[in-house]
Amino acid sequence: MTLEPITGKVLRIFPQDTNTDEVISGKYKYDELDLSKLAVHTFESIDPDFYTDSKHAENPIVVTASNFGCGSSREQAPQVIAACGVGCVIAESFARIFYRNGFNIGLPLIECAGIAEKVHEDDELRIDFENGSITNVTTGEEYGFSPIPKFMQELLDSGGLLRYLKEKGGYE
Repeated sequence: MTLEPITGKVLRIFPQDTNTDEVISGKYKYDELDLSKLAVHTFESIDPDFYTDSKHAENPIVVTASNFGCGSSREQAPQVIAACGVGCVIAESFARIFYRNGFNIGLPLIECAGIAEKVHEDDELRIDFENGSITNVTTGEEYGFSPIPKFMQELLDSGGLLRYLKEKGGYE
């Protein structure tokens, strides 16, 4: 099983060191467990229109500079991004705990050198996970990335770690 290519538009480009508190404030962490309600607060401290804009976009893609998702280990950070309908996050680099949390909940994450300088909001991107390529349909440019390891692709194909374990009989 392989992850199918996706096409979507760049909804936002976030700067270096965008942290998990900026993705979703800790003040909401225990007040709301319903992700569809929690998602309303995604990026609200740095981009109050993100949630509304994400709901009007078809398969939005988020692009970021380096060290995206740094800060506290907050599983809700990738969860609310996914709950906003984001199909993929492409970063120059991710904080490691965010990276694993993203795959664990089934959110595709790609590391691509210099991506935040190469694309613009509203550019249409086609992401080929298997071959490690991003095509900027808007400009015709192509960018490479290291393909997602097979096991990580299997997590994404299953919809995250818990679903993967259920499929493989390792979790009830």
